[in-house]
Amino acid sequence: MKKKKWWIAIIAVALLYIVFFPSPSPELAVRKHLLLSFHPMMACLEPIQEGNIKNDARYGDLYLVDASSKPFVYVKKSALGWSVSSAGTGP
Repeated sequence: MKKKKWWIAIIAVALLYIVFFPSPSPELAVRKHLLLSFHPMMACLEPIQEGNIKNDARYGDLYLVDASSKPFVYVKKSALGWSVSSAGTGP
């Protein structure tokens, strides 16, 4: 019974980390955004392309996901890692 509680606690902490903390790379940030937007197949299989906008002061770096309903995704780097700052239908 104790082992089961430990595994549940470890899985809960891992899920909290995945959901609330920034990702170590911009591509993983985009994939996490797709996963949390209820597009698990896109998050796993869809190619992510680097856009031509870099270091935008307001939004960050542009990444493109062609098959998504919001194909333009901006990610911004913080001290902890990368997170999605904006997503939409146009740059």
